[in-house]
Amino acid sequence: MVMKITVIGIGKVGSTVGFMLAREGLTSDLVLWNRTHAVAEAEATDIQQACAFTPFRVRVRAAERVEDTAGSDILVVCASVPTPPDMSARTILTKGNAQLIRELIPAFAAASPAAVIVNVTNPMDAITWQLIQLTGFPWQRVIGTGTLVDSARFRDLLSEQTGIHPVDLKAYILGEHGATQFAALSIATAGGEAIDATPAREQLLEEAKQSPFRVFQAKGYTNYAVASAAVMIVESVVKDLRHTLPVSVRINGFLQVQDVCLSIPAVIGRGGVCFTMSPRLNEREQANFRICAAAVRTVIEDMDSP
Repeated sequence: MVMKITVIGIGKVGSTVGFMLAREGLTSDLVLWNRTHAVAEAEATDIQQACAFTPFRVRVRAAERVEDTAGSDILVVCASVPTPPDMSARTILTKGNAQLIRELIPAFAAASPAAVIVNVTNPMDAITWQLIQLTGFPWQRVIGTGTLVDSARFRDLLSEQTGIHPVDLKAYILGEHGATQFAALSIATAGGEAIDATPAREQLLEEAKQSPFRVFQAKGYTNYAVASAAVMIVESVVKDLRHTLPVSVRINGFLQVQDVCLSIPAVIGRGGVCFTMSPRLNEREQANFRICAAAVRTVIEDMDSP
């Protein structure tokens, strides 16, 4: 498989993404870029040596210059300003990360003009929207991990309650990757049978929302779940799997929402988003989706405010 993937930002998440991509053999040429080059170099060496335990031949290297990333098929954006130890909302990162993305990404996009971008940087939906504006890429080639990770957390909790494996639960968290996200239980199924929206199941949404912050408070970061979400998107692109995933994409009229990035089910293949789905949400869920849109627009406006 001839595939060049660059991971931009080699912190806890970026290094985990890089390791998982190499371990799964999803790329033949893995490039790591970090503002502190020595960190990228050390991670590249460690991951390269770990590849000796796999059946794959992967070249792992650290980029000294943006030019070293040229011709990448996929850019995974994990760059972020330092996260405050008392972070209780991802929007705290808005101004710092918006400025960082403005400084970094145009050069990477110019070096790899045909790439698919997978965004991990928070605040997820606003930064995904910003990436579309900065790069000029078609929106289909800019995908945020969005509520894919939230949906996985929700399904994990729902699995404990129902006794059904998480993979077999067709239950989505949609909207914002943030405080206004909602569980679309009106369309949730398992084995073709509806999953009723009981109060106990509604409460699982709140548990799923809070779990990453509990992890963050205990160990100072979260990495495995969100890295797994990013790698699932990358795998669907690399192998043209056409998985239907709840990811952050530009909304073009769904429920009368326009030009804002939110998570809806999207089919992901070689060129990025093949097409998006239009789930038949109930009235309350439709209202929640519009609330999400308003919340993300506020964050976008905050990016450029003094």
